[in-house]
Amino acid sequence: MTSYKHGVYGEYIPSNEQIVTTSNTIPIYIGVAPVHRVLNCESKVNKPIIISNLDEAQIEMGYSSDDDFDKYTLSAAVFAHFKNKIQSIGPIILINVLDPSLSKKNVSAKDTPVLNKRIVLDENTISSSIKIADKVLDTDYKIDVDSTTGNIIITFITEAPSTVSLSYSTVTINTTPQDIIGSYDAGTGERKGIYCVHAVYEDLNIAPNILCVPKYGKNLIVRNKLLEVSKSISGLWDSVIYTDLDTSLNNYSQAIEKKESDGLSSIDEKLCWPMGKMQGKRMYMSILAIVRTQQTDVKNNGIPCETPSNKAIDISGLVNDSDKDIKLTIDTANILNSKGITTALFYGGKWVLWGSHMSNFEHGKTNKPEEMFDINRRMNIYLNNDFKKRNAEKVDKPMTRNDIDALLNTEQIRLNSLISEGKLLFGKIEFRNTDNIVSDLMQGNFVFDTLTTTTIPAKSLTQRVQYSSQGILDMIGGE
Repeated sequence: MTSYKHGVYGEYIPSNEQIVTTSNTIPIYIGVAPVHRVLNCESKVNKPIIISNLDEAQIEMGYSSDDDFDKYTLSAAVFAHFKNKIQSIGPIILINVLDPSLSKKNVSAKDTPVLNKRIVLDENTISSSIKIADKVLDTDYKIDVDSTTGNIIITFITEAPSTVSLSYSTVTINTTPQDIIGSYDAGTGERKGIYCVHAVYEDLNIAPNILCVPKYGKNLIVRNKLLEVSKSISGLWDSVIYTDLDTSLNNYSQAIEKKESDGLSSIDEKLCWPMGKMQGKRMYMSILAIVRTQQTDVKNNGIPCETPSNKAIDISGLVNDSDKDIKLTIDTANILNSKGITTALFYGGKWVLWGSHMSNFEHGKTNKPEEMFDINRRMNIYLNNDFKKRNAEKVDKPMTRNDIDALLNTEQIRLNSLISEGKLLFGKIEFRNTDNIVSDLMQGNFVFDTLTTTTIPAKSLTQRVQYSSQGILDMIGGE
């Protein structure tokens, strides 16, 4: 029997939703974050930082839900991953190139009124630069960030005067492609920009496998540097990159012309166009594709055996960077796909990512099976990176015939497991005499060859319908 109630009541029910996390597919984004809102912002510049939820994004990177994604490209990644209505997914790694100590404008001290023990400064204020005459931070006042607007809120802890002498600096943002590319000083070991990808493994013990530079990746020099860095990261890991074509383009034919004129063709690049409209905000298609890739991989235990194509994404339409609507039919979307461009399409009653190829693909010309689909390349990279992770401790240990056989058995069991789970069609590892000559073995160099057949996406299904008069014969009882 329920208890008697009379009045207005409220109850708290735990959410059934949670952010799904993956330990294998963790994308790395390089760009601009509003770190000037964070008090210790100097520690958030050119350094890989792992983010697992919105609270961490706000605390670590100054994120707010009203951020201008054209200005703060890393906030776009945070929004797409953790405010995704289909499935919030993480973690992600952010590398911010904005250095507030170098990009600022000083605001001279002036008398500022205090209302209700508070002062509100706009979202461009550098928190660490705030100075109040005769007052001490965390003793007389504290500084917080409005999670919605990004405004800086000064709250007085002790008795607040009616006015205070206040000075601070505001951030100035004029990010260039060179800021994104960054640099590497071999003498000091200092890394900036894209070069910080090499610090991810050492700092976070994570092997990079997807790299993205939202907005700036359309710049050919930035794209080429990102592609270069994606090979042998930290001398160990291989990765793919997700990039965008010029988002100002108005139609699919312009997109194809741009891809061809810029020579964008790589088996390690997922090339995307145009932008999507996500909850009223313009979102880079590269980010949407990464979110969908991560959502797909997590359902397969982090193994990239399934293409993210034809799976739901959280958008309501397609636009360019001027908010002009882009309309695609399945025919025009397929023309883009046939040129190695991934897009989105309203299909099967929902918006889905559309395109199962890397940018190297061209219909009628690409004929090597390992270069046909995105999962072919990603699965091969996964198998190599996974082999390196699991066998790292064997380096510099004695290698006898028994050790060779043990490694072969262990790796074959791993391959057999992937086959039984439907994540590979075939897999076999061998230690071949022809590839392991005596002189190489004497120098401690051992080579193992693995043959694999990755799963094949059902890119098209065709039903062939043909008229038959048999029904009429059946109706009249004849033959």
